Amino acid sequence: MNEERKGRLELYFVAAILVVLLGSAAANYAMIVANPNSVPSDTQPIPAGSYVVRVIATQWTWSFEYPNNTTSVGTFTVPVNTSITLVATSVAGAQGSAVIHDLLIPQMDVQIYAVPGQNNTVTFEPTHTGSYYFECVEYCGEFHYEMRGYMEVVS
Repeated sequence: MNEERKGRLELYFVAAILVVLLGSAAANYAMIVANPNSVPSDTQPIPAGSYVVRVIATQWTWSFEYPNNTTSVGTFTVPVNTSITLVATSVAGAQGSAVIHDLLIPQMDVQIYAVPGQNNTVTFEPTHTGSYYFECVEYCGEFHYEMRGYMEVVS
């Protein structure tokens, strides 16, 4: 194959890739314009008897509201061998606007998005007492690294 033919073949290859990428971008843009408020919801029914903890994310803290109307910041406590339902949302804090956060408790295999104006739910049941690390795994701004804490599972 001569150099001119190789160059032309490479140009066709790059052009084909650009056509696919631009077509995909145009289709995505059209979908977003047609559905501006279509963030999918993770809302599921709350099981009867579940211990419900409301999770409120701001830039750059987690706060937790319990069924007895008490609140904690940075850590939360739940009973062992009990169905736990987290109901998460994001609100504007003193440092900025409401943004998307993502709470991950890796040892419990629990992950839930906190989206402004939306309540997402996840239900799980811790079977061992202890202290379990959690963090925000959705980049949410300058002090994203501060959005960490511990879930205490008590008997």
